[in-house]
Amino acid sequence: MDYMEKSNICDELGTKEKGFYIYCIMLGDTAVIEDHKGIDGIGSLFSTQYRNLTAVVSEVEIDTFKVQISAVGEEIDMEWIEEKAQTHEKIVERLMKENVLLPARFCSIVRKKEDIIAYIADNYHEYERALERVKGREEWGVKAYLSSEKFKQFIIDNTPEIRERSEMLSFMSVKASFLIQLKIDNLIKARMEKRFEGIIPHIVELLRDASEHESILDVESFNQQQLENPLFFNASYLVEKNAFHDFKHKINKLSAELEPEGITLVVSGPWPPYSFVEDENKSDIERSLVRLLFPISGIRGVGKN
Repeated sequence: MDYMEKSNICDELGTKEKGFYIYCIMLGDTAVIEDHKGIDGIGSLFSTQYRNLTAVVSEVEIDTFKVQISAVGEEIDMEWIEEKAQTHEKIVERLMKENVLLPARFCSIVRKKEDIIAYIADNYHEYERALERVKGREEWGVKAYLSSEKFKQFIIDNTPEIRERSEMLSFMSVKASFLIQLKIDNLIKARMEKRFEGIIPHIVELLRDASEHESILDVESFNQQQLENPLFFNASYLVEKNAFHDFKHKINKLSAELEPEGITLVVSGPWPPYSFVEDENKSDIERSLVRLLFPISGIRGVGKN
């Protein structure tokens, strides 16, 4: 990904020139902003309002960010990028505790204070609708991993036909047992595929009832011969804060049901609503509001408030 293309930094900007780093857009004119430093540890957070929307920004030295993000295709300092992205994430999460907000893209920087207003004004109605959509709600991530060996054993243990054929092997000749084993292997594969086809729809149906919106990400088709515990389901859910108990109950129910089959559910959150900022009526909304490329490391448990 071209970081220069994805930011608002222009090539002609000179060294030491100051700009304004945008963290998020918030709903309302009473935004709660604590006295904290921004992404560079120097400039303090402050707000700029346009109508009933507020952008949270801090002043930064443009050249510092320009040098780092323009290194794509050459030597990019991934440690620097990840550190700054994590700082961005922490700031947004801290603001999220007291405000309804849309997180801005990592490294969204404008040159002048009036550009901050333009940043909001250019897509004011889309932002306003998106903020109303996420108001009173939180994003939770759900991933599912499959232990192929445990899943296979579950199918064997719970398919009488497979068990019966397996018991026959000890009484057969080598040639006959080879053919029977081949039939057993094909039967196991067919039963595994059939069972697996129903797992994702089952997860989706159960969690859809406990959430307001869902965003299911594409996961590359896994080859159980290549990966020991492949990720096969990855989704985000927008959940009403006062309905989280029901969502958690559905997760616990799914975990208890699927764990014997070798399926592990991993839940993370609450996150800022990175997956739900697109306007439902406009597919090509301004792309400054997207999930961070480098989310903060570590899994946060489902019980975290």
